[in-house]
Amino acid sequence: MEIVEEIFTGYCKAHNLTQIVTCEYEKLPDGLSLQHVDCDYEKCVHNGNCDVIRQALAREE
Repeated sequence: MEIVEEIFTGYCKAHNLTQIVTCEYEKLPDGLSLQHVDCDYEKCVHNGNCDVIRQALAREE
């Protein structure tokens, strides 16, 4: 299993500032699969409207 690390930046509504978020992807034969995000976006009240996570998820495609 190969892990690829990517760094994304953008405005975080929860903290009202620009955040740097590190994401880890598993490299699969058909692309990348997001495995870990260091900002706990799963628990964030703004996770459905997060520009940083939108960038991270777009990297999977």
